[in-house]
Amino acid sequence: MIKRLLLLVGALAAALPASAQATTPTPAPSPGPPAAVPLPSGTSEMVWAGNTLYVSGSLDPDLKTNTDTTSQTVGLLRYLKKLLESQKLTLGDVVMMHVYLGGELGKPDFAGMMAGYTQFFGTKEQPNKPARTTVQVVLPAGARGALIEIDLIAVRRE
Repeated sequence: MIKRLLLLVGALAAALPASAQATTPTPAPSPGPPAAVPLPSGTSEMVWAGNTLYVSGSLDPDLKTNTDTTSQTVGLLRYLKKLLESQKLTLGDVVMMHVYLGGELGKPDFAGMMAGYTQFFGTKEQPNKPARTTVQVVLPAGARGALIEIDLIAVRRE
């Protein structure tokens, strides 16, 4: 009886689609320039879990040139776009974003972030508007001049 039960469970597990079977998260190779602030030891820039890509918080790689929230948002989204392309994804595959706005306490530049953000999302060329959370934070001390950080989740559609 136990043998039959084990055979039945094994047959059911084998019949599950690949997306329903357990997957081990795997770090994805980094596509380009290092982040403005190095990631803590033991942290990956991005990780695949099944057909979902999780991207760690990133800063604009050109903080010396981009000194306001709008230009940092544009620089950062260009960087993230290249990062997604390295994984054969587009901004249209982004399903969730977390935006962390720095700047003077109580005065985050939400309008500046939106001025950059709307150049990439909700456009005629790229109509996707992912779910998004935006909060004000104090960015890490090593991120001198950073006004925005973004992490995201993208899904490869099959």
